[in-house]
Amino acid sequence: MADVTLSIGGRAYKLSCRDGEEAALRSAGQYLDSKSADLIDALGALGEARLLLMAALQVTGELLDERRGVAPPPADTSALEALVLRSEALASALSRIAAGGETP
Repeated sequence: MADVTLSIGGRAYKLSCRDGEEAALRSAGQYLDSKSADLIDALGALGEARLLLMAALQVTGELLDERRGVAPPPADTSALEALVLRSEALASALSRIAAGGETP
């Protein structure tokens, strides 16, 4: 097992992973940190749990959009606008899933 320390939202997290997976874990952590930074820029200071939840939901929304073939927001969209657009798309997808019309 290898240990990797990630910095997300200004906090350090020490995690373990299988040998050879360190680079992938660091890359995922850097991406989540960039999403966290966007949220902090758009919304100001957030509690740790709320920040991580919102960043994880944003990344999950991106993944679901990609799976459904939905285009990402335009590059000139602010972080807050992108979050709103992704949240609306995620809410819509979850509604369809709850109604039995789609699987994740």
